[in-house]
Amino acid sequence: MDVAVGYRKSHVRLPTTSLERFQTANGDSVVHYDLLTDSIFSDELSAVSSVPFASTSSQKVGYIRLTRFSRAATAGFLHAIESLEQQGAQSYIIDIRNNYGGVIQEALLTAASLLRDPHCVLCYTMNARGGFTPHDAEEYIVDSRYPGYLLSDEAKTVTLDQVRRESPEMFEADGIAWTPPSSFASLHEQVVKRGIHLVGNKHRSDTAELRQQLQAQKKIVLLINEGTASSAEVFASSLHDNGRTVSMVGTKTFGKGLIQHTFPMPDGGGLRLTVAEYLTPALHHVTNVGAARYDRSGTWVGGGIRPDVYCESKHGIPRDVGADLCVGAAMDALKEAAQKEGTSKENAIARIGGSNDGSGTRQSIKAGVVPVCIYLLRPALF
Repeated sequence: MDVAVGYRKSHVRLPTTSLERFQTANGDSVVHYDLLTDSIFSDELSAVSSVPFASTSSQKVGYIRLTRFSRAATAGFLHAIESLEQQGAQSYIIDIRNNYGGVIQEALLTAASLLRDPHCVLCYTMNARGGFTPHDAEEYIVDSRYPGYLLSDEAKTVTLDQVRRESPEMFEADGIAWTPPSSFASLHEQVVKRGIHLVGNKHRSDTAELRQQLQAQKKIVLLINEGTASSAEVFASSLHDNGRTVSMVGTKTFGKGLIQHTFPMPDGGGLRLTVAEYLTPALHHVTNVGAARYDRSGTWVGGGIRPDVYCESKHGIPRDVGADLCVGAAMDALKEAAQKEGTSKENAIARIGGSNDGSGTRQSIKAGVVPVCIYLLRPALF
């Protein structure tokens, strides 16, 4: 048996001298950001457009890395976007590799700011008593800390204005009278009474208004790896399953979607009990359940969020963004999305990141910048 090893072409050029170093010098310990305008990426960005990159600002890419979802994560994310928008960023790479999670409310608040539909489901929680609760974007849109609808040419207030029009009784003189959904109502009842939109139920008809909304959105690629865990996985699935991402690049995430409470013990120790778990908007387990790996159809059912484009980062994330091959794979995904949306009317609505709004099997994983082995079988000699 012979093995032929090939590599998928990448447009990233590695720096050859220390003078070419390009690092994310902006932000703090939670959020790093920068505009990818260095010469290392000039060839890739020029490939997206027929106009040379140096002569246009329409293809500038904003790079934002979220190291964790702390209480300051959303504020830092908003500051990064405001700075990059002022510099003319038109598409974004959001890097949550090695993001171990943190405050789930911050992760969902950040995700809600990137979704146009206030009734889309961000995640589900299932507790030990049988309660099953959908959490939609509206829950965070009415929050006083909601930063507005981001990364779109539409106004920041467009989603909140929609909620005001649809539920004026919710907004009282002394505050917002929002009530959480029941944990024991069926999904059908939640759809009928609360108006939540399940992924894949085709509630979104192909209208001119919807096309305008989607075309106004700036393209997003998520970077994930085996160090992406907990609330970071919920953040990734909420965007991917609702069709907001162009693609997810990296490796399968850690697979921890558990809610745990710690109870103090008399001896100074603590007892940590799992009280609930998170499910993705497409009703997939984040955490590995039992020993099952594949269902009867052969679909992977293990824990973790699978990427659309495979790119390893097990040897660490380069400090130099220009030397990060997974960033290059993300640029490839942006280029591919721009080409498809330019040639196909259907792709103006659908996102590459999920099939049937995330409810179906995810897109087949493509080889990124890791070796792809092709085994050549020779006939046996007798």
